Amino acid sequence: MCLGDSNVRKTAGFTLLELIIVVAILAIIASIGIPQYVSALRVARVGKAKHELVTISNAVSSYTANNGGKLPLSLYQVGYGGKNDPWGVPYCYLNYADGTGDGLEWAIAAGLVDPSAFGPLVGSGDGGDGGDGVMAATGLPQKAMAVHDSNVTLDYNALQIKLGRPIDIMERSAIQQSVSTEGNFSIFSGVPTEITRRRDRYMFPLNTDFDLFSLGPDRSTAISLGEPTGLDDVIRANNGAFFGVAANY
Repeated sequence: MCLGDSNVRKTAGFTLLELIIVVAILAIIASIGIPQYVSALRVARVGKAKHELVTISNAVSSYTANNGGKLPLSLYQVGYGGKNDPWGVPYCYLNYADGTGDGLEWAIAAGLVDPSAFGPLVGSGDGGDGGDGVMAATGLPQKAMAVHDSNVTLDYNALQIKLGRPIDIMERSAIQQSVSTEGNFSIFSGVPTEITRRRDRYMFPLNTDFDLFSLGPDRSTAISLGEPTGLDDVIRANNGAFFGVAANY
Protein backbone atom coordinates (compact mmCIF):
# COMPACT_ATOMS: atom_id res chain seq x y z
CA MET A 1 0.00 0.00 0.00
CA CYS A 2 2.77 2.38 0.83
CA LEU A 3 4.51 1.50 -2.41
CA GLY A 4 1.36 2.40 -4.35
CA ASP A 5 1.13 5.76 -2.59
CA SER A 6 4.72 6.44 -3.49
CA ASN A 7 4.02 5.78 -7.17
CA VAL A 8 1.04 8.14 -7.10
CA ARG A 9 3.17 10.88 -5.62
CA LYS A 10 5.87 10.36 -8.24
CA THR A 11 3.44 10.73 -11.15
CA ALA A 12 1.29 13.50 -9.70
CA GLY A 13 3.46 16.50 -10.64
CA PHE A 14 5.95 17.89 -13.17
CA THR A 15 9.69 17.50 -12.84
CA LEU A 16 11.94 20.55 -13.15
CA LEU A 17 13.00 19.41 -16.62
CA GLU A 18 9.38 19.15 -17.74
CA LEU A 19 8.65 22.67 -16.45
CA ILE A 20 11.66 24.02 -18.32
CA ILE A 21 10.47 22.37 -21.52
CA VAL A 22 6.96 23.81 -21.12
CA VAL A 23 8.33 27.32 -20.47
CA ALA A 24 10.61 27.03 -23.51
CA ILE A 25 7.69 25.99 -25.72
CA LEU A 26 5.57 28.91 -24.46
CA ALA A 27 8.46 31.31 -25.08
CA ILE A 28 8.82 30.07 -28.66
CA ILE A 29 5.09 30.46 -29.28
CA ALA A 30 5.16 33.98 -27.81
CA SER A 31 8.21 34.97 -29.87
CA ILE A 32 6.35 33.97 -33.03
CA GLY A 33 2.84 35.08 -32.13
CA ILE A 34 3.41 38.47 -30.51
CA PRO A 35 5.32 40.06 -33.43
CA GLN A 36 2.70 38.74 -35.84
CA TYR A 37 -0.06 40.20 -33.67
CA VAL A 38 1.71 43.57 -33.45
CA SER A 39 2.27 43.58 -37.21
CA ALA A 40 -1.35 42.69 -37.92
CA LEU A 41 -2.54 45.39 -35.52
CA ARG A 42 -0.37 48.01 -37.22
CA VAL A 43 -1.63 47.00 -40.68
CA ALA A 44 -5.21 47.24 -39.45
CA ARG A 45 -4.64 50.67 -37.93
CA VAL A 46 -2.93 51.97 -41.07
CA GLY A 47 -5.83 50.66 -43.14
CA LYS A 48 -8.33 52.38 -40.87
CA ALA A 49 -6.38 55.66 -41.04
CA LYS A 50 -6.29 55.50 -44.86
CA HIS A 51 -10.04 54.87 -45.01
CA GLU A 52 -10.77 57.75 -42.63
CA LEU A 53 -8.46 60.11 -44.52
CA VAL A 54 -10.29 59.31 -47.76
CA THR A 55 -13.63 59.92 -46.06
CA ILE A 56 -12.52 63.23 -44.54
CA SER A 57 -10.90 64.36 -47.80
CA ASN A 58 -14.11 63.64 -49.69
CA ALA A 59 -16.05 65.62 -47.09
CA VAL A 60 -13.68 68.57 -47.50
CA SER A 61 -13.98 68.40 -51.30
CA SER A 62 -17.77 68.20 -51.09
CA TYR A 63 -17.87 71.21 -48.76
CA THR A 64 -15.62 73.16 -51.13
CA ALA A 65 -17.79 72.33 -54.14
CA ASN A 66 -20.92 73.44 -52.28
CA ASN A 67 -19.45 76.68 -50.96
CA GLY A 68 -18.10 78.54 -53.95
CA GLY A 69 -14.68 76.89 -53.92
CA LYS A 70 -13.91 77.91 -50.32
CA LEU A 71 -12.16 75.28 -48.22
CA PRO A 72 -13.52 74.72 -44.70
CA LEU A 73 -11.64 76.69 -42.06
CA SER A 74 -11.74 73.64 -39.81
CA LEU A 75 -12.65 69.96 -39.95
CA TYR A 76 -15.45 70.86 -37.54
CA GLN A 77 -17.26 72.31 -40.54
CA VAL A 78 -17.37 68.87 -42.19
CA GLY A 79 -18.18 66.90 -39.05
CA TYR A 80 -14.69 65.57 -38.29
CA GLY A 81 -13.32 68.19 -35.94
CA GLY A 82 -11.30 66.69 -33.10
CA LYS A 83 -11.52 63.19 -34.58
CA ASN A 84 -8.63 61.01 -33.43
CA ASP A 85 -6.65 58.70 -35.67
CA PRO A 86 -6.18 55.01 -34.70
CA TRP A 87 -3.27 56.01 -32.44
CA GLY A 88 -5.35 58.48 -30.45
CA VAL A 89 -4.10 61.75 -31.97
CA PRO A 90 -6.33 64.23 -33.86
CA TYR A 91 -6.02 64.25 -37.64
CA CYS A 92 -4.03 67.20 -38.98
CA TYR A 93 -5.60 69.59 -41.48
CA LEU A 94 -4.17 72.77 -43.02
CA ASN A 95 -6.19 75.03 -45.31
CA TYR A 96 -3.53 76.61 -47.54
CA ALA A 97 -5.74 79.45 -48.76
CA ASP A 98 -6.71 80.78 -45.33
CA GLY A 99 -3.95 79.56 -43.03
CA THR A 100 -6.39 77.73 -40.77
CA GLY A 101 -6.75 74.14 -39.64
CA ASP A 102 -6.76 71.56 -36.88
CA GLY A 103 -4.34 69.23 -35.12
CA LEU A 104 -1.31 71.42 -35.77
CA GLU A 105 0.22 71.07 -32.32
CA TRP A 106 3.08 69.24 -34.04
CA ALA A 107 3.92 72.48 -35.86
CA ILE A 108 4.04 74.36 -32.55
CA ALA A 109 6.40 71.69 -31.19
CA ALA A 110 8.58 72.14 -34.30
CA GLY A 111 8.68 75.92 -33.79
CA LEU A 112 6.83 76.61 -37.06
CA VAL A 113 3.65 78.03 -35.55
CA ASP A 114 3.21 80.40 -32.63
CA PRO A 115 0.99 78.94 -29.87
CA SER A 116 -1.19 82.05 -30.08
CA ALA A 117 -2.42 80.85 -33.48
CA PHE A 118 -4.60 78.34 -31.65
CA GLY A 119 -7.86 79.89 -30.52
CA PRO A 120 -11.61 79.41 -30.33
CA LEU A 121 -14.03 80.12 -33.14
CA VAL A 122 -16.70 81.49 -30.86
CA GLY A 123 -19.85 83.52 -31.17
CA SER A 124 -22.36 85.58 -29.25
CA GLY A 125 -26.07 85.12 -28.76
CA ASP A 126 -27.12 88.68 -29.60
CA GLY A 127 -28.46 87.75 -33.03
CA GLY A 128 -26.15 90.09 -34.90
CA ASP A 129 -22.55 90.56 -35.99
CA GLY A 130 -21.61 92.54 -32.92
CA GLY A 131 -20.43 89.66 -30.82
CA ASP A 132 -17.00 89.80 -29.31
CA GLY A 133 -16.15 86.22 -30.20
CA VAL A 134 -13.69 85.62 -33.02
CA MET A 135 -10.85 83.33 -33.87
CA ALA A 136 -8.37 85.14 -31.72
CA ALA A 137 -4.92 84.86 -30.22
CA THR A 138 -5.56 83.32 -26.81
CA GLY A 139 -2.16 82.18 -25.65
CA LEU A 140 -1.68 78.51 -24.90
CA PRO A 141 -3.88 75.90 -26.56
CA GLN A 142 -7.26 75.31 -24.97
CA LYS A 143 -9.94 72.72 -25.54
CA ALA A 144 -13.00 73.49 -27.60
CA MET A 145 -15.96 74.67 -25.56
CA ALA A 146 -18.99 72.41 -25.72
CA VAL A 147 -21.66 75.04 -26.40
CA HIS A 148 -24.63 74.16 -28.56
CA ASP A 149 -26.86 77.14 -29.36
CA SER A 150 -28.72 77.64 -32.63
CA ASN A 151 -28.82 81.39 -31.94
CA VAL A 152 -25.04 81.78 -31.76
CA THR A 153 -23.68 84.25 -34.29
CA LEU A 154 -20.16 85.31 -35.11
CA ASP A 155 -18.34 88.59 -35.40
CA TYR A 156 -17.75 88.23 -39.12
CA ASN A 157 -16.07 91.61 -39.47
CA ALA A 158 -13.34 90.57 -37.05
CA LEU A 159 -13.18 87.15 -38.67
CA GLN A 160 -12.66 88.72 -42.11
CA ILE A 161 -9.78 90.76 -40.73
CA LYS A 162 -8.26 87.62 -39.25
CA LEU A 163 -8.56 85.76 -42.57
CA GLY A 164 -7.56 88.72 -44.71
CA ARG A 165 -10.47 88.23 -47.12
CA PRO A 166 -14.23 88.80 -47.31
CA ILE A 167 -16.70 86.14 -46.20
CA ASP A 168 -19.69 85.88 -48.51
CA ILE A 169 -23.25 84.97 -47.57
CA MET A 170 -22.84 81.33 -48.62
CA GLU A 171 -19.78 80.82 -46.45
CA ARG A 172 -21.37 82.66 -43.52
CA SER A 173 -24.30 80.30 -43.67
CA ALA A 174 -22.00 77.26 -43.75
CA ILE A 175 -19.94 78.52 -40.81
CA GLN A 176 -23.07 79.35 -38.82
CA GLN A 177 -24.44 75.87 -39.48
CA SER A 178 -21.26 74.23 -38.22
CA VAL A 179 -21.28 76.34 -35.05
CA SER A 180 -24.92 75.54 -34.34
CA THR A 181 -24.24 71.84 -34.97
CA GLU A 182 -20.84 71.38 -33.33
CA GLY A 183 -20.96 74.13 -30.73
CA ASN A 184 -18.07 76.57 -30.36
CA PHE A 185 -14.78 75.01 -31.35
CA SER A 186 -11.08 75.80 -31.35
CA ILE A 187 -8.95 75.88 -34.49
CA PHE A 188 -5.67 77.23 -35.74
CA SER A 189 -5.72 80.53 -37.64
CA GLY A 190 -3.02 82.79 -39.02
CA VAL A 191 -0.81 79.79 -39.77
CA PRO A 192 2.16 80.61 -42.07
CA THR A 193 1.28 78.03 -44.68
CA GLU A 194 4.36 78.38 -46.86
CA ILE A 195 6.67 77.14 -44.10
CA THR A 196 4.13 74.73 -42.60
CA ARG A 197 2.86 72.85 -45.64
CA ARG A 198 4.25 69.34 -45.80
CA ARG A 199 6.79 68.27 -48.40
CA ASP A 200 8.21 65.07 -49.83
CA ARG A 201 11.82 63.96 -49.43
CA TYR A 202 12.77 66.22 -52.35
CA MET A 203 11.04 69.18 -50.66
CA PHE A 204 8.19 69.39 -53.18
CA PRO A 205 4.79 70.12 -51.57
CA LEU A 206 2.66 67.01 -51.05
CA ASN A 207 -0.47 68.91 -52.08
CA THR A 208 -1.45 72.24 -53.60
CA ASP A 209 -4.89 72.60 -51.99
CA PHE A 210 -4.75 71.39 -48.38
CA ASP A 211 -2.83 69.06 -46.10
CA LEU A 212 -4.56 66.17 -44.35
CA PHE A 213 -2.69 63.42 -42.52
CA SER A 214 -2.18 61.26 -39.43
CA LEU A 215 0.98 61.49 -37.38
CA GLY A 216 1.19 57.70 -37.42
CA PRO A 217 2.34 55.24 -34.72
CA ASP A 218 5.09 57.50 -33.32
CA ARG A 219 2.63 60.43 -32.92
CA SER A 220 5.18 62.89 -34.32
CA THR A 221 6.28 64.24 -37.68
CA ALA A 222 8.36 66.77 -39.57
CA ILE A 223 7.89 69.05 -42.55
CA SER A 224 9.78 66.76 -44.92
CA LEU A 225 9.06 63.08 -45.42
CA GLY A 226 12.81 62.73 -45.69
CA GLU A 227 12.95 62.99 -41.89
CA PRO A 228 12.64 59.65 -40.05
CA THR A 229 9.77 60.92 -37.87
CA GLY A 230 7.66 61.53 -40.97
CA LEU A 231 8.05 58.14 -42.64
CA ASP A 232 5.37 56.37 -40.60
CA ASP A 233 2.74 59.09 -41.17
CA VAL A 234 -0.40 58.14 -43.04
CA ILE A 235 -0.86 60.90 -45.59
CA ARG A 236 -2.95 62.40 -48.36
CA ALA A 237 -0.75 63.46 -51.29
CA ASN A 238 -1.02 64.59 -54.93
CA ASN A 239 -4.27 66.40 -54.06
CA GLY A 240 -5.94 63.15 -53.12
CA ALA A 241 -4.42 60.83 -55.74
CA PHE A 242 -2.42 59.04 -53.02
CA PHE A 243 -3.44 57.84 -49.57
CA GLY A 244 -1.08 55.69 -47.58
CA VAL A 245 2.07 55.41 -45.48
CA ALA A 246 4.56 58.18 -46.21
CA ALA A 247 7.42 55.69 -46.62
CA ASN A 248 5.56 54.25 -49.64
CA TYR A 249 5.10 57.62 -51.36
